[in-house]
Amino acid sequence: MSDFLFNHLLDDAHQCPIIVNGVACQVPEQLNVAAALLYLGHLANRQHPVSGELRGSYCHAGFCFECLVAIDGQANQRACLTQITPNMSINTALAGVN
Repeated sequence: MSDFLFNHLLDDAHQCPIIVNGVACQVPEQLNVAAALLYLGHLANRQHPVSGELRGSYCHAGFCFECLVAIDGQANQRACLTQITPNMSINTALAGVN
């Protein structure tokens, strides 16, 4: 768990198992994918195709498309609009990049 600003509000939440970039994780079940990634400390999901700049969730409303990830094998899904489900597999474009 990261030092996410609001983690204390989620301390008593039921946990949901998900897989992020091949790693099994537990996150509060009420989160969407973007919030779950932030909760786990993933601030960036991809790199800008031209500049190489790291990009992550921005608007959290589905307008900016900065939060695109692959969910259960389907590429280009908006993380901010997708509710997590048990055993969901999430892959960021930064898998293996540190």
